[in-house]
Amino acid sequence: MRILHLRKIIFISLILITCCGAAIAQEAFAVASSCMFPNKTQWSALDLYWGGDHKGYKPPHKVDPWGKVMNFYKPTGDEAGDREGFNIHELGRKQVYFGIALGVNVANYRIVRKPFTGNNDTVKTIGPGVGPGFNLGIIANWQFNKYFDLRIIPTLSFADRSVKYTTILRQHPDTTLPVSSIYLDFPLQLRFKSDPIKNTRVYVIAGVRYDYDLASNSSARNASLLKVGKHDLAAEYGIGLMIYFPYFIMSPEFKVSQGFLNVNSPTQNYIYSTVIQKLYSRTYTFTLNLEG
Repeated sequence: MRILHLRKIIFISLILITCCGAAIAQEAFAVASSCMFPNKTQWSALDLYWGGDHKGYKPPHKVDPWGKVMNFYKPTGDEAGDREGFNIHELGRKQVYFGIALGVNVANYRIVRKPFTGNNDTVKTIGPGVGPGFNLGIIANWQFNKYFDLRIIPTLSFADRSVKYTTILRQHPDTTLPVSSIYLDFPLQLRFKSDPIKNTRVYVIAGVRYDYDLASNSSARNASLLKVGKHDLAAEYGIGLMIYFPYFIMSPEFKVSQGFLNVNSPTQNYIYSTVIQKLYSRTYTFTLNLEG
């Protein structure tokens, strides 16, 4: 009997030791896991054994590709805590940066006619004609303030204009004289930017531009030619939208340039030239700026 009771006591003791050991082991495993994953949700020992929230886990190669496309501009690491959605330029770490400007334009003249006299009454009406062109420029941008940039954009511009006449001549009642120009432009602009709206900002620009016409015919000796001068000075103003990407800024922009120097170079005894008192250039440009 004593031996039987002793066996029962030993058996019950072994069961208690096993249960206590399992509980202690489980608690130790949970403590070790909390130390290894301090910022993660605390899972049970079984879940940790199977890899945590194994049902919601997605390997990196199976992440939704559309989510990558929609969130590709968002910064990571230290940049994410500054201002989400903006690249290094807006984080204030790069005040000076460069880019290229690609644009198309339409151009014409604002024409001031001389008063009617017996010498120019052959021409009844005179008006500007519009022609196409394109621009290619290099951008240098100084971001000296949160809202303001100072910009210099040397540009090579091609512009076609024309002047249209109606006359009392039977042989040539309607005449159009084309004027082609190749400009070296040197604009100086001040840009004011709005507060950010996600990854975009609206801005306005204003400035002045000096133009040198490489195709000017003012020194030509042809006596039947509508001549224009080499030098022009214009005021510029416009509006645009800055769209921020991880490594560059894309800015579609529309601007108007209005010259305030008279570019007319009269040709003596040529009625189509002497009828004009002043010519002022005018250009409408759509530009795509890529900066970085």
